[in-house]
Amino acid sequence: MYHVVTPQTEAELEAYYQLRWQLLRKPWQQPRGSERDEFDEYAHHRMMVDSQGKLVAVGRLYVSGDEAQIRFMAVDADNRDHGLGTRMVQALEQVARQQGVRRLVMNAREEAVSFYSRCGFTVVGEGPISFGKIPHRQMIKALTSIHQIRHCPELCDALQREWHKRIPITEKMGIKIIQYTGSRFKTKANLTANLNLHDSMFAGSIYSQCVLTGWGLIWLQMQEFGLTGDIVQGSGDIKYHKPVWNEPTAEVRGRLREQLLPLQSGERVSVALTVTLYSGEQAAATFHGRYVILPH
Repeated sequence: MYHVVTPQTEAELEAYYQLRWQLLRKPWQQPRGSERDEFDEYAHHRMMVDSQGKLVAVGRLYVSGDEAQIRFMAVDADNRDHGLGTRMVQALEQVARQQGVRRLVMNAREEAVSFYSRCGFTVVGEGPISFGKIPHRQMIKALTSIHQIRHCPELCDALQREWHKRIPITEKMGIKIIQYTGSRFKTKANLTANLNLHDSMFAGSIYSQCVLTGWGLIWLQMQEFGLTGDIVQGSGDIKYHKPVWNEPTAEVRGRLREQLLPLQSGERVSVALTVTLYSGEQAAATFHGRYVILPH
């Protein structure tokens, strides 16, 4: 059994970098420290362990806008030919999709080109020559929509613009829409932009993402049903279950048409929603909010 995990502790990170050096730098007589670069602090790191917890593979994803680069991919020689490299690429690609990336790029050593081709990458040109003797080929892979994404994609785009224009904190927090089905709405935030002094997500950022996610569901359904009004928060209560160490995603569900229709006759509307924020796959916080919509 092999598992892809995120290094969390200092010991795990040290083991992760040690394997990176052993597999990718030591064979070429490169010193310790050469396995790191200035982007590591902001990148997504993954490693694979076996059933005994032994580290057998590493990989990194660095996101820049709509593009992300896979780098420092390596599998221990004793564990190759088991499909571990493919699993690591898939794990990094999943992170890229969650980040809204539209294209993956990488520089592959010539002997690895066929492997990445099987993973869906295409050679587009010559890459750098490492250490003066290892040629690479530049490869890319276009990514499709994140999930099924979206019901009413034009409204989702309009909401994203509305947030950035009228609620500037959303852009600073890196909040993006990742799914809207008509009744379920999901957002993500950039964990690195919302850290506290313990290197987990700041409680205020968790609260803000939850509030905005509930607000966003109401806004989208108002637009969908042709309704207008000002959405304000009436009250909110949040329970923090555990620290957020991984990608923060918030989800809310509801089909609000019947609750919102009184806006047509100029009535004030109150909507109660429950938003769950996840750290990776684990529920980390639950927000119960009441929103008031004031008719124009």
